[in-house]
Amino acid sequence: MRVLVVTTWYPSAQRPGETPFVPRHVRAIARHHDVRVLHVRLLRTGAAVQERWDGVPVLRLPFHPLHPATVLRAYAGIRRHLAGADVLHTMPFSAALVCLPFARRRPWVHTEHWNGVLTPEQNGPLWRRLAWSRRILRAPDRVTGVSSMMCEVLRRFAPASRVERIGNVVDHAEHVTAPPRGSTLELVAVGALRALKDPLLAVDTVAWLRDAGHDVRLTWCGAGALEADVRDRVRELGLEGRVLLAGTVGAEEVQQRLAASDVFLLPSRSETFCVAAAEALAAGRPVVMGAVGGQRDFVHPRNGRLVAERTPEAFGRAVLDVVAAPDLLGPEEMAHEVRSVYGAQRVAADLDRLYRSVAPRPAAHDRL
Repeated sequence: MRVLVVTTWYPSAQRPGETPFVPRHVRAIARHHDVRVLHVRLLRTGAAVQERWDGVPVLRLPFHPLHPATVLRAYAGIRRHLAGADVLHTMPFSAALVCLPFARRRPWVHTEHWNGVLTPEQNGPLWRRLAWSRRILRAPDRVTGVSSMMCEVLRRFAPASRVERIGNVVDHAEHVTAPPRGSTLELVAVGALRALKDPLLAVDTVAWLRDAGHDVRLTWCGAGALEADVRDRVRELGLEGRVLLAGTVGAEEVQQRLAASDVFLLPSRSETFCVAAAEALAAGRPVVMGAVGGQRDFVHPRNGRLVAERTPEAFGRAVLDVVAAPDLLGPEEMAHEVRSVYGAQRVAADLDRLYRSVAPRPAAHDRL
């Protein structure tokens, strides 16, 4: 089939690491179908740009409500490309808003990634007042959420029969190695340095573990607005050399950092899915996280700990508990479990089935 993906989130040369889970979905779609991406660049002006990203054709369309010409050009581009498509697939919510005028023109699948749909209270007063607009999600023919928690919310706005869970694609290295288990307890975190991820609590957890007599080190992969605050906390607690801020790193380095770790630690306040945690499991590393969010679908007592009490002691004890757990899955078992559900092949098959349920086409139209 010919699938038109319309998204307001997509990486670019200026921001190559932006929302990697969207292009991963696109790559999964491309396993069975011809796919084209229209990247609607919200609040941007200028000319449309046609390029290829990761082998997929991408048309970037500026869209700024205060500049009506950009809106008209973007809608003209969507209309033109939709005419040659068998299925429209939007992600995330803002893309569904943009495409609402095209409802019923083609079979429509929507995938929701945005935590604003899940937890409006964490996205500012303006969105809290506008969160009622989530009811537009009744317009697509099928709506997928990346976690059970997301799907529970989606069923409040779309017919339950149209909603199903299809998780994010989890990238992983081919080979799983055993954790180092050396004299130093190696912790790794992957995520933005922002309040939702609570890096300050992670630093405090390292301090608690040190004070409890453990040789421990945390490597945090990711950058963000709280970097200065984190560095101040590290100095205040005397953790220089025990907390490394690696900054934004590529996928290959993330895999290397995971392989060198004993435990993945991320005390997030909430998560829509948490690809980073799933990738840690796919690398055979147990996970210690906050208890709220989509990670509940794949973190369980045999591969990690979900911590409800938001204190350094609670997270520190969870780290020690998971390291010493006698019934913890082995690295290969841990990796196989998450890869079988969230690997690219499985997600590609789930999306193929979904498309065929809304837009059955003769075999001659399918890509071989």
